[in-house]
Amino acid sequence: MSDVQRSRPIRRDPRRGGGGFNRGFRREGPPGPAGIGVDYRALVEYVARSLAEKPEEVQVEAFERGGGTVAIKVKLADADVGRFIGKAGRNIEAVRTLVRVASLRDRKRVFVDLANPTLGGHSGPRERRDHSGGAPS
Repeated sequence: MSDVQRSRPIRRDPRRGGGGFNRGFRREGPPGPAGIGVDYRALVEYVARSLAEKPEEVQVEAFERGGGTVAIKVKLADADVGRFIGKAGRNIEAVRTLVRVASLRDRKRVFVDLANPTLGGHSGPRERRDHSGGAPS
């Protein structure tokens, strides 16, 4: 870059935002064009079906609650629950973050949760394994 290019002041288009942290990204007024918001159920369903080995068994329900809150329940085949949650919960947290970012524009709170109450018929903590290395008593 030459000295002439550096000495010119930076010209910013005021319509494009910029000029500092979080400036130009906030939207005022009704959510989306003509008041149409994001279809959160379809978004979560798309991601869940993409992750599932049995996409035909994925069921996603959305419930509108008061105060601009939406609850989304995802029901998967038992074999797909672990994949949807991911290692240390990374996949489900990524889905929740994606939905949260999409919901900022509509100024809604959206919660994503699994509807599968138990995994594989177990309904409590797993039994401890004996890692003592000794002979069984």
